[in-house]
Amino acid sequence: MTPDTTVRFVLDVVVHDVDRFRKLVASCVAVSNDEPGTLLYNWYLNEAEGTARLVEAYDSVDSVIAHIKGPVFTEFGPDLLTACTITKMDAYGDLGRLADGPEFWPTVQWGAPFAAIDPR
Repeated sequence: MTPDTTVRFVLDVVVHDVDRFRKLVASCVAVSNDEPGTLLYNWYLNEAEGTARLVEAYDSVDSVIAHIKGPVFTEFGPDLLTACTITKMDAYGDLGRLADGPEFWPTVQWGAPFAAIDPR
């Protein structure tokens, strides 16, 4: 059995401007859809509460790095962070060289699973 190299993130967000947030998230999803190694990039919005959640997964740390260097962070990220505030970020999986990432980096790092079902 091969080790699980996937990396997952769950972000909780407070939304300040729902319309702008929706437009910017749509752009992020369109870009992420075409990024190699992106397994999951799903946004959930509770408009009544003014909160959102992003659940994303990548096949490797290298794919996360490519995502960080791509348009989601460089083009849309700065505007997105004016429409919302990240309140919590959990990371799942071995972050390797990403463990000491940017200042917004995960508030909780869970590490690699100690027991799991591997669908491969």
